[in-house]
Amino acid sequence: RPGDRVVADLAPLRALADQLAARPGGDWAERGLAALGPLLDPAPRPPGQVSALVRGVDLVLEDPRGRALVTAPIDKAACRAEGFPFPGHTEYLAARAGVDDFAMLMVGPRLRVVLATIHLPLREVPLRLDVACIVRAGRLLARALRERFTDPSARPVIGVLGLNPHAGERGMLGDEEQTIVGPAIAALREWAAANAEPVSFRGPLPADTAFPAHADGALDGIIAMYHDQGLAPFKLLHMHDGVNMTLGLPFVRTSPDHGTARDIAGRGVADPASMFAAVALARGAAR
Repeated sequence: RPGDRVVADLAPLRALADQLAARPGGDWAERGLAALGPLLDPAPRPPGQVSALVRGVDLVLEDPRGRALVTAPIDKAACRAEGFPFPGHTEYLAARAGVDDFAMLMVGPRLRVVLATIHLPLREVPLRLDVACIVRAGRLLARALRERFTDPSARPVIGVLGLNPHAGERGMLGDEEQTIVGPAIAALREWAAANAEPVSFRGPLPADTAFPAHADGALDGIIAMYHDQGLAPFKLLHMHDGVNMTLGLPFVRTSPDHGTARDIAGRGVADPASMFAAVALARGAAR
C-alpha cells in the first residue's frame, strides 16, 4: 500500500535469492525480491539483523501516531553476538520508546494472552514475579481489550493464572498464589473500581482449565505468569494465525507468533500466514 516500507539488509537477501535461483523452482525468491524493490529501505548500516531493526524503529518513531511496525522473527543468539544487549524485541522496543509499562500480548481469533514475565529462565520466574508486574500486565490487557478487541459496551472478563500446578492447591503446591497473585488481583480490582474501568478479574486460576474456558468464550483474555505457560497453549490453537503485539508503546507493533525456523529457512516451505495476520492487525490498529 502507499507509504509501506520494508526495512532489510539487502546483501543477505540478494545472496539467498541467487542461491535459490540455482534450484528447481527457486525463481520465486527472485520474483519476491523484485516485488519488494519499490518498498525496500536497505538499512544504511553495517549488515546484520540488528541494523534492520534499528532502522525500522527509527522510521516508526518519526511519526509514532501514524505508523505501525511489523517485525520479522530474530535469531536472538545471532543478535547477541552482534552486541544486541536485549533478550528480545519487546524489551528493546520499550527501551527505545522510553516506557516502563509494557507487555507482550499474543492475539488470535480465540485467545488473547498477556505475559506477566517475558524472557526469563524458568528458575528465575518465581524470584522475579511480583505484584507490580502482574498489575502492569493486567492494566495493559484491560485497556487493549476495551479499545481494540471487544465490543465498546462489553465488560471484559480477564482470567489471572496461578504460578503453580492447580493454582497452588490452597498452598500445598506453592504459596505464590497467596503471596503474589492474589494480592495482585485485589490491586487490579481496586484499580478498575477507582478508574471506572469496565473490566473484571478472576483468579488465581489453574492454567489447564483456564485456557479451555477462554477458548470457549468464558474469558476475554488471560494473564499468564511466564512465557511458556501462556505461549504453549496459545500456539496449539494459533500457530498459523496468531500475532505477537506489544502493549504500552507509543506506536503499534506486531510480529508473527513464531521464531526463525532455521531448520527450514531458504527451502520455500515456511507458512507466511502469521506474518500476514501481523500486518493486517498492525494496519487495523494503526487506523
